Amino acid sequence: MKNNKVQKMVAVSLFAAMGLVLQYVGFPIIPAFSFMKVDFSDIPVLLSMFLYGPLAGIVTALIRSVLHLLTTGVGDPANLVGDVASFMATTSFALPIFYFFQKGSQVKAKRVVNQSIGILTGILVMSIFMSIANYFVITPIYLAFFGMNANQFLGMSLAKYVVIGVLPFNLIKSALVSFVFVVLYAKLLPWLSKKQVGTIRHQSL
Repeated sequence: MKNNKVQKMVAVSLFAAMGLVLQYVGFPIIPAFSFMKVDFSDIPVLLSMFLYGPLAGIVTALIRSVLHLLTTGVGDPANLVGDVASFMATTSFALPIFYFFQKGSQVKAKRVVNQSIGILTGILVMSIFMSIANYFVITPIYLAFFGMNANQFLGMSLAKYVVIGVLPFNLIKSALVSFVFVVLYAKLLPWLSKKQVGTIRHQSL
């Protein structure tokens, strides 16, 4: 049991490290908001969650965000806000997917429906949550750090920025990440299933 727990902790740490590396490999998708970049650091979090349970996935996301904060500079408050936002975005996206994917069924059609609902729910929850968070908390904090208002910093109102920037960005990002995850999940399904039987039911962090 002790060896299994150590193995699990090592695996979670490795997934977090993978997420950190992927977080640095981002690319913009909306030219007007090039500072918002898509990355695939949520994939290791999802894999960790499906292998070892939801708490392990949350811990993976937390370690990834802490490592990113340490490597980008703890002294900059903007980095702290960004990494907290990244952690919240990941968990709001991954948990619904895990929940619906775990609603297994012997009927393939029903299983596909559950997985589709999970993907759509994850995309919508993340996109809506991040839009609300950016409007009321995240972006206002950023603006306060720079001592500017939305029009000065963004060239538009905060509401417009959320509608034409934050919302479509998160919809596109989560859709791309979901596509990659579904492909990986399908390829790794037999192996994941074997690991789940031996670990998810009997281990916890």
